[in-house]
Amino acid sequence: MNDSPVPNYYNSSEILNGQIASPQKEKPAYTKAELVISAAVAVIAFLYVRYAIFNIMGFITTAVFIAVITTVIVYLKNKGFTFSRVNIAIAAVLYIFSFVFSITANDLIKWLDLIFLFTAGAYLVYSVTAAKSDIERFLPFAFIKSIFVYPFSKFDSQGKIAADSVKGSKVGSNLKLVLLGLVVTVPLTAVVGALLMSADDGLEKLLTGIADRVFSEDIWILLAEIGLAVPCSMYLFGMIYANSFRSDIDEINDEECSRKLESARFIRNLVVYTAVTPICILYVMFFVSQASYFLSAFMNALPEGYSYADYARRGFFELFAVSLINMGVITGMSLHSKQGGREKPAALKFYTVMLSVFTLILIATAISKMLMYISVYGLTQLRVYTTWFMALMAIIFVMVIIKQFRFDFRFARHFSIAFTLMFALLCFARPDSLIAAYNIGMYNAGYLNELDTDVIMRMSDDAVLTAVNMGAVSDEEAADRVEGKYRRDSLSRYNISSLLLNRKISD
Repeated sequence: MNDSPVPNYYNSSEILNGQIASPQKEKPAYTKAELVISAAVAVIAFLYVRYAIFNIMGFITTAVFIAVITTVIVYLKNKGFTFSRVNIAIAAVLYIFSFVFSITANDLIKWLDLIFLFTAGAYLVYSVTAAKSDIERFLPFAFIKSIFVYPFSKFDSQGKIAADSVKGSKVGSNLKLVLLGLVVTVPLTAVVGALLMSADDGLEKLLTGIADRVFSEDIWILLAEIGLAVPCSMYLFGMIYANSFRSDIDEINDEECSRKLESARFIRNLVVYTAVTPICILYVMFFVSQASYFLSAFMNALPEGYSYADYARRGFFELFAVSLINMGVITGMSLHSKQGGREKPAALKFYTVMLSVFTLILIATAISKMLMYISVYGLTQLRVYTTWFMALMAIIFVMVIIKQFRFDFRFARHFSIAFTLMFALLCFARPDSLIAAYNIGMYNAGYLNELDTDVIMRMSDDAVLTAVNMGAVSDEEAADRVEGKYRRDSLSRYNISSLLLNRKISD
């Protein structure tokens, strides 16, 4: 006789009369708070899709994000979670960056801000529920968990909670009867309507007009927004629910992250040194042979045989690419060298510092060349964005050097602060307005040979408003441009720059 116990894979089944009953579906744990947050998330998800994905409008988008942040904070407070100082700081940053949609008309900045808010918001929910009092040391692992793993682990929870709350209730029974009635009557109504349309011209015109409205382009857009809002709502609720009920969640801890990093260290250090040494030698030869060429950038002088355009363009993007490659090489060295981390040998630190110093020299040279080019030809969006990114990379390489001498240096915390400050500079400086102001000012001072107003008119309302205020573009030209733009996209006018521009050209 076999007395062995029933295996654990029948964990939700019952054994009755020697037979195994069919397993029951697991019911999600929830209270009235989850029902309220589920309904709120569904509404917010639709508004998010409509006013943040389909139309990055401005004031309404800001209001949507403030509503999302506030709703999540109130829910987490209601569940008994406490906010540490770093959690409060992250929430404040989220509120501040929500206003970017209202102060600028630059679509690229708005999309970057959308990504920033989404990422930081997901981390805030994780950080509060995990009782974190500081930025994660292993921040990439936390981002992966908070953005991908946790939300999708409970992706179907909203549907289960809604079905379970409606099941057996009077509302649920009535809803079933209503749906049954609609299924029966719709075909019959269609047949009767067709017959009546054939019998009466007036009714035919009335029903045709209604049909045209129902099946208009706006309706299809609305259906697409609703269709996208459903998975967005499930994702957002799954994120909140998974972090709030942490009984079966895969927690992040430093020991596990350290083990994963150790398992990635499979390259012998001698191989790394051998691979990196030729690169360092090449850099030394490169700097020695091209010393006068690159020092020209710092002395604001052109090498013989070069124009400003050729000198800046030929070097800048090549140096930009090399800097990115060096960042990849340093990351690979740190992650995959067998002897790394706290036990990193002096030789590996030396190579890391050398590559970082070489890269900083390249970045400084590239930025100097770009500044020389800007002083002659003015600013453009590409020049501003690439220069900003190179400056951000320089900060990262400085922190990499510091990390080699101070292992306990909290790289993730300082990088988060530096990136947030740099991104705030990019967003709140309203680069299009700065570009227009700089170019117009340089032209009026005689430093630029020509002012390309067509480029300004192709930028956002930030630039056009500045150009109108500085007299470089007439009210009539701005009015023609605004009329053409808003004929295609009337929702993009709801931000401070666009409203001020409309008021300016209307006076």
